[in-house]
Amino acid sequence: MNIVSQETMMEARRNYTGTSKVPFVCNGQTEFAEKKIVNGEMEIMKFNKPIGEMISYGGSNVSKELLRKVVLDVELGREEVQPLYKPIYDTISDANLPEVLDAKWAMRGACVFSQSFEGSEVKFGTIEAENGPTARINTYTAGFEYTKQIKDFNQSFQVEMLNKAMGEAYNALLNHLHFAPILTATYGTNNKTAWKGTNNDGAPFVGLYNTLKEGLKQTVIKKRPATVLLASKANQPDIEQALRGGYTFGGTTLPPLSGISTIIYYDGWTQTVGKKVTTYAGVPTNKAYLIRPKRGFKELLKQDLRIEANAGDLTRLVEQQIVGYAYRGVFAAIDENVQELTITG
Repeated sequence: MNIVSQETMMEARRNYTGTSKVPFVCNGQTEFAEKKIVNGEMEIMKFNKPIGEMISYGGSNVSKELLRKVVLDVELGREEVQPLYKPIYDTISDANLPEVLDAKWAMRGACVFSQSFEGSEVKFGTIEAENGPTARINTYTAGFEYTKQIKDFNQSFQVEMLNKAMGEAYNALLNHLHFAPILTATYGTNNKTAWKGTNNDGAPFVGLYNTLKEGLKQTVIKKRPATVLLASKANQPDIEQALRGGYTFGGTTLPPLSGISTIIYYDGWTQTVGKKVTTYAGVPTNKAYLIRPKRGFKELLKQDLRIEANAGDLTRLVEQQIVGYAYRGVFAAIDENVQELTITG
């Protein structure tokens, strides 16, 4: 079984070695920073000159070396918050995606053979689409400013902290965008499984076992068999014990539950900027979600995070502004692919 959480993803990255090129825009031209990871350790770029020398006074230009450093620091931040939604979503990456899309990517062919009699007509197949909202590509932005104090006092450590924070915030946003449609949906009776525990279960995970068993059964009956379970990490011990089975209750040994190939544990993210607190809610501890992945879930990527620099504002003693932006969208057909479970009594 594949367990997906921040801890397991970070552990997998510790065994990774590879090189990739990350685009950024410098003085109107697209450039690339080379990102190198060896055995999970990302190569960190160091400043070879004071930061003040890489920021032009009163102009819109910024050193290519500085922007390359920014991009790699942002990537370092992204390594700290891993994307967890990939087992659920297919990715459609196309720079030509329009702002509003019909769900053509969620279409599928439907065809059935029938016995043919003399004079009867052939039954032709059709194209069917997953039900879901119209998808929209949205623009997401974040930025920070290099002040005169950062430049004049050569506070490069603050630059690195700001850069890394942008990377962490961006990957946290990605997790939120892709899990929120599942966590905030209003589920009807057809997509709900109530708690199946009793006061006589003998152990907490027995009721959880029965609830998972009933939920899996319902997804099969309703022709949307689930293979992914989304839950809170707080419930990990009971969930994995329930799936393993082996507990003897009332003279019967509970067999392992089959069907779930991936468990994703997601507990959200919180950050404070100034006095404003931003919270991305995780999975509630009393809920879990059985999901049929891929077909009804699409990650729409027009442009991934791109870094650019802009002239500062002397009236606020700002030397340079660094802006990150991305064009992204999400399509999620919830009713046809998700079963909400209540996992506590």
